Amino acid sequence: MKIDFLGCSGGIEGSTPVGKSLNDYARTTCYRLNGHVLIDAGTGAGRMGMSEMVRIEHILLTHAHLDHIACLPLMIDTIAGLRKTPTCAWGLPGVLNVLRTHILNDAVWPDFTAIPSPEHPFLTLNEYPASGRLEVEGLKVELLSATHGIPACGLLVRDGDHSVAFSGDSGPDPTFWASAAAAPDLTAVVVECSYPNREAELARISKHMHVDEVVRLSAILPRHVSLVIVHRKPGREREIQAQLNAALHDRRMEFPVSGDSIDFPL
Repeated sequence: MKIDFLGCSGGIEGSTPVGKSLNDYARTTCYRLNGHVLIDAGTGAGRMGMSEMVRIEHILLTHAHLDHIACLPLMIDTIAGLRKTPTCAWGLPGVLNVLRTHILNDAVWPDFTAIPSPEHPFLTLNEYPASGRLEVEGLKVELLSATHGIPACGLLVRDGDHSVAFSGDSGPDPTFWASAAAAPDLTAVVVECSYPNREAELARISKHMHVDEVVRLSAILPRHVSLVIVHRKPGREREIQAQLNAALHDRRMEFPVSGDSIDFPL
């Protein structure tokens, strides 16, 4: 599975890595899987050219916070009329309701689920199957638990003989970690770690993760499973990485920045 981390920052500014421009680096959550599927559509989606956007068949939404959906309506507007079939967005009922009511409402943005006609729209909004299992573009997707104060989910995505778990935005959720650890072919967990330990209270209030929670909960994972640390809040990136490296020196970790690509298994 190839994952392009089009956007994986916890904000729109940050401590820019050497060789990266600020505008190139600071993009919010949008992961492209094998070229045709997105997980979320934050500002990272703007990294794609028009021809790349046209190739996206499915968008798997974890929740409806703006940093995860900001470019969905803009992307559909950009490629309107260039595809023969609609782009399919998938989400929990509460997530789709937010999009219908507050975004695609012909006030904030046109309702592309009815343009150019309800019978042939540019976008469809689809509920995840009740069983939590979905097959798209050769990938098998299962819903996982998430704790974020709003309708939200994590995802387990299987490609052939390996799987990768995505926490989405979530505070500590033991059910997510237990489900991920139970996957026999799990190769990595893409997990948010928004804050360093000095901001543990802010993480608790906002239902995000800080370093010690990642360390504690990831202990359930088999030793060969890698951690991919995303959604680091601007200005905290280096501190988070240093704390995790000190605490988890015996587990492989990756700290991608927006624009990086990783092939799994590592």
